[in-house]
Amino acid sequence: MDNKSALIEELQKTGHITLEQVARWKDLSELLAVLDAIGNDGASVIMKVDGGRSDASVYTVVVSGGKLGEAFFRKDGPKLHELLYEAISFYEARVWARN
Repeated sequence: MDNKSALIEELQKTGHITLEQVARWKDLSELLAVLDAIGNDGASVIMKVDGGRSDASVYTVVVSGGKLGEAFFRKDGPKLHELLYEAISFYEARVWARN
């Protein structure tokens, strides 16, 4: 077992994370790969998890710079996968669809 797996297993045993949480993040891997491509295309991508908020909008996603020029995407929400999909769609429509 590698160090990453051992750490995740220990955090699950101690109740800090659940199998469901790990599964949700694994389901995001394709979207994260696209964000990586956006970053490699010259834009900045920020994904924030803010547990200090009083509402359910714990996630913030920002895409800006590079070929977007003055345009940018910034949105808060409770469902990270939806925010990532919207951010990718925003970038695709304004940058990649023009090429």
